[in-house]
Amino acid sequence: MKFIETLLITDKIENLEYHNNRMNKTRYDFFKLPPLDLSEYIKIIPNKRVRVTYSKEIEKIEYFDIIKRKFNTFKIVESDIDYSYKFEDRRALNALKQPGFDEVIIIKNNLVTDTTISNLAFFDGKKWYTPKTPLLKGTKRQELIDKGFLTEKEIKVEEIKNYEKFAMINAIIGFYVIEMKNITIKSF
Repeated sequence: MKFIETLLITDKIENLEYHNNRMNKTRYDFFKLPPLDLSEYIKIIPNKRVRVTYSKEIEKIEYFDIIKRKFNTFKIVESDIDYSYKFEDRRALNALKQPGFDEVIIIKNNLVTDTTISNLAFFDGKKWYTPKTPLLKGTKRQELIDKGFLTEKEIKVEEIKNYEKFAMINAIIGFYVIEMKNITIKSF
């Protein structure tokens, strides 16, 4: 079984502590191995996305240019997918994508989880909330929770329309805010 970490390099490795924590938790949960430090394996090449593939050891490190994407159309999909670890095999996640839509919002047990590439947060006009039920506990999401910027909350699918805006969150796009009025969200 293989896993990945996707990291952003600016002039340094962003959120290194959070990536190390998630990788080492995964390595311990699956292989009962002591921690590694990703900084010992990754070269600082500014403005790159880095994909680290690992199992018991670091197996491969790849560097990519950062490609900006726009997200305007979302399809709400129901799934019982389990992606509690960042597996290299993303076929089950990718199968949820819908033709004609930039991304999907995944619902599990009537609760909002994530998209196929990011965690989510919703703004009610006063405060940002992130689903208490993410598929994957993202590193950037955890950083924003730890800083008190995000609060975890169960968000039901029918409550999405009550929010003014939402954000996609991951290590590469950061906190990508989307105004509800500027997008299309299609239900099931």
